[in-house]
Amino acid sequence: MTRIAEAWRRVPTVSAKFLLILVPSLVVAVSLCSALFYYDRYKDLRAGLREKVAAIADINAAALTNSLWTFDVPAIRNVIQAIGANRELVCVEVSDDLAEGRFVWPGSDCPAADDALVERRAIRVQNLQVGTLTLHYSQDVVREQLRQEVMNTATLLLLMLAGTIAAALAALRLTVGRPLGRLIASILEAERGGHEPVDWVAADELGRVIQAYNAMLARLGQEEAALRKSEQRLALAITATRSSVWDYDLHTGHYWWSKEFPALLGYGSSELPMTAETWSSLLHPDEAERVMAESRRRLRDHAMAYTAVYRMRRRDGQWAWIEDRATAQRDADGRALRLTGTMSDVTERVRAELDLAHERNVLQVTLDNTDQGIIKVDGDGRVVTANRRAAELLNIAPEVLSGNPRFADIVAIQRRQGEFGEMGDDPDLYLSFGTGPGGTGMAATGAASDDGFGIPLGEPAGMIDQPFTFKRRRPDGRIVEVRTNPLPEGGFVRTLTDVTVEARSAEEIFNAMQELERAYADLKETQASLVQAEKMASLALLVAGVAHEINTPIGIAFGCATHLSGRTATLAEAFEGGTMKKSELAAYVATAGESSRLIEQNLTRAAELIQSFKRVAVDQTSEERRRFDLLAYLEEVVTSLGPTLRKSRHRVAIACSPGIVMDSFPGALSQVVTNLVMNALTHAFPADSKGHMVIDVDETADGEVEIRFADDGVGIPTENLPKVFEPFFTTRRGSGGSGLGLHIVFNLVTQSLGGRISVDSVPGDGTTFTLRIPKTAATASPPTASLTTTPVSLEPVSLEPVSLEKEPA
Repeated sequence: MTRIAEAWRRVPTVSAKFLLILVPSLVVAVSLCSALFYYDRYKDLRAGLREKVAAIADINAAALTNSLWTFDVPAIRNVIQAIGANRELVCVEVSDDLAEGRFVWPGSDCPAADDALVERRAIRVQNLQVGTLTLHYSQDVVREQLRQEVMNTATLLLLMLAGTIAAALAALRLTVGRPLGRLIASILEAERGGHEPVDWVAADELGRVIQAYNAMLARLGQEEAALRKSEQRLALAITATRSSVWDYDLHTGHYWWSKEFPALLGYGSSELPMTAETWSSLLHPDEAERVMAESRRRLRDHAMAYTAVYRMRRRDGQWAWIEDRATAQRDADGRALRLTGTMSDVTERVRAELDLAHERNVLQVTLDNTDQGIIKVDGDGRVVTANRRAAELLNIAPEVLSGNPRFADIVAIQRRQGEFGEMGDDPDLYLSFGTGPGGTGMAATGAASDDGFGIPLGEPAGMIDQPFTFKRRRPDGRIVEVRTNPLPEGGFVRTLTDVTVEARSAEEIFNAMQELERAYADLKETQASLVQAEKMASLALLVAGVAHEINTPIGIAFGCATHLSGRTATLAEAFEGGTMKKSELAAYVATAGESSRLIEQNLTRAAELIQSFKRVAVDQTSEERRRFDLLAYLEEVVTSLGPTLRKSRHRVAIACSPGIVMDSFPGALSQVVTNLVMNALTHAFPADSKGHMVIDVDETADGEVEIRFADDGVGIPTENLPKVFEPFFTTRRGSGGSGLGLHIVFNLVTQSLGGRISVDSVPGDGTTFTLRIPKTAATASPPTASLTTTPVSLEPVSLEPVSLEKEPA
């Protein structure tokens, strides 16, 4: 019988067993076969029930491992309820051996073992039994199923035995064999670590079992994924922070650390025994006694957290800085039971702190060797940084500033020493310097008002919320510029600069401006003399040109001097009132420099005009000579005339072949082109007309270039052609013409550039100036004709101040 049973069990499928029973029964007798079949069927159902219950016990014992270990009561109850979904089970019981707890379904207790069959499974975590899963099941379902099958089979065999066999086999395969096969395959896959759900959906019991199994499998996968993710995060966090976790049980003396600790010191995970002696042997000799003393102190005091930084020896012999953070677990009496903490490698941070301290020392030495005084005050109003120059300019002992005093105390010392004078208008007496209302500043404490200085008591103290600059005159006569800038985190940085020399220079500039005003008055007298000379019949035309031409540079110089005088008076008022700022002085110096340049430039221009009236030719002056591309340079000159051209409707075109290189004086050529353009704008075109000017350039075979400047204006009358290059000849004396433009062109072309110039014009058909200039100028220094004819609108009887900006070229 045993062999038969073993052979029977080795039959791979239920269908095969069914056939093995059915076919012999048909041969011998329907009744005998039926009896044998249902007898074996009864055993199969019982065995299947046992296997099923055993499988449920095995699977759910594994599922309860983590929940029982973590004592997750909701999860335990959920698993028990899922197990109870099997109708074969009468009662489910889970015992917790560690917590001595017990969970029972569906009631509070299970029936005795005699009344129901029992299947037990031990719940283990790493070979440690943490509980037991007990399943109580009944065979009523089997009996009921067998009874139904006997009745159905008997009836069907009588009616259609052959059809019943085929239908039974088909039904068995479709309803049991296939889902059971998939379930078995999934269980085997789960044993190998996979989580492949069973692809079967049915409303019967087997379908519900498979559904419950799939749900359990999904939960198991999620829990495993969450556990792996949590472990990965912890490992990444420990690795990223170069830390390790340790635990020390004070009762057992057991010392444990994570695998990252040996790695911090360059050891393998198994090279360092997990003992307190190993840890203490790695400490730096200079710090071992201190660290061990602190460790013993942790056991005595009642603090819960500790932090210590010390050095430990690496495997390569170097020393690593370790930051040890520990938390103590204590009993009700405050005695430490165990210590748990982390050890982190902070070598880079400690080195950075040491480097920072070194840099601070270097910074202090650098500041002490700076000619500018520097003070930094924090948000609490205390001096945190100061150099020796600041102590000198504040007239405070360096050791006082190095002691981090309150800035209000510094102000009080200066006030007692008379640094603020008798006026009491120094800004330091009115500001709280980062302490805010009610702070420790001079104004906040009212210390500056007890003897007549500072603001009255009860008035609000000032706050520094924006940069400001002022100048302070010390009792020894030196002038110190004080520049203050607030810091975002509170407090401020202040620089002190000795500007005594600059202030004196400003006074000298002021005196120079007065001299320029006197010179301007002398020039006005000269102008009056020229106007008086205009009455002479023989010089009437010349004097008219002189009066108009000299008025332009003199007017500009007078405007500059007037503007500078006004700025000087404003600066003098600010200086006398003690409110002068460095930015105002810097602006004044820039204005004075620009004014001086314009005054000098225009007075030089006036002097050159006066010189021009004494002689016919332009004086010879030096001018830079260099190589330049003619086309590019002409385009630059025309571009520079853009502002003037844009005021009119006239346009200038250039027709020049590229690659013509000149070795000449570009400044002279620029003035020639400028004067020709300005002459055409003044004389060639009627009002509201749109004219065109063309600069046409050709190379000649004899090493010269021919430049033709042509316009389509009204032309030059025939009687005036011989006079166009004469000085002071103009047909627009009262409309911007000086009579010197073409004369300067003639002198620049013939003398500076060493060429020739001619003019052709037909009234009503435009004018053409033809210049022939050598590509390589003569070696002699060319004369300078600087009498520019750029029109400047300035009435001779109303000289208004001009803006201090650069003149157009």
